Amino acid sequence: MNGMSRPGNLDLDLLRSFVHIAETGSFTRAGEIVGRTQSAVSMQMQRLETIAGKPLLVRGKGGMVRLTQDGSYLLSYAQEMLELNDKIWAVFQGESPSSRIVPDDYALPIKAQREAFTMQVMVTLLTNRKFSEANALIMRYVENHTMVNPKEINQKDDDLIMSLLSMLEYISINFLSNSMDRNIILRQRKSGLLRTYQVLKNYIPYKRQAWGRLNAYRSFEEVIKNYILVDSKISDYAANGAEPALDASS
Repeated sequence: MNGMSRPGNLDLDLLRSFVHIAETGSFTRAGEIVGRTQSAVSMQMQRLETIAGKPLLVRGKGGMVRLTQDGSYLLSYAQEMLELNDKIWAVFQGESPSSRIVPDDYALPIKAQREAFTMQVMVTLLTNRKFSEANALIMRYVENHTMVNPKEINQKDDDLIMSLLSMLEYISINFLSNSMDRNIILRQRKSGLLRTYQVLKNYIPYKRQAWGRLNAYRSFEEVIKNYILVDSKISDYAANGAEPALDASS
């Protein structure tokens, strides 16, 4: 023995419930998907947080659930673990993983629920003090036409930016999975999302390298590149390197 302790094991059932909570923003909806009661799912999350030794989820006003910074960190790995598990399981069940079809409405709330969930998240972004401070910080960089230099910012600003990015990644994950109402996001926050991305273009890869996590904030980037930059004016910016007008409308 070399004196090193053996690593613990993460329960895939716990991770599956955790991922569905992140995707739907609801303990109740996640419970419906995995076939458990809301209280049973809550107990699962308590066990998962005990194993992780850190809080992963925070319940907000109106029953909205958001990820903590550690929860956001866990989410991408949990999704990868479940995807690999499901592929292996499909093979041993005689299925071809590539041929498995996931219905478009799988694990998604109905339209009204998506709209309500989206608006709850938007209200949090607009009214939560920490996110408001982070947005004000980003807007100062926008107004000065500069980008965040991750090597020069102080710890407080670094914490604000990571919190904001964690929320934006959470929004992007739900946006891409159709759990959120895309029209609300694109109509109300399109230019704000782009400006935030522009300011943090150097910060994001720096954090990826520092953490050794190549997929950090990938969903946010995907939303920007595949849904925000499709606008003709913004696409011209991407092609020519000219900064678009940073007006308040979208």
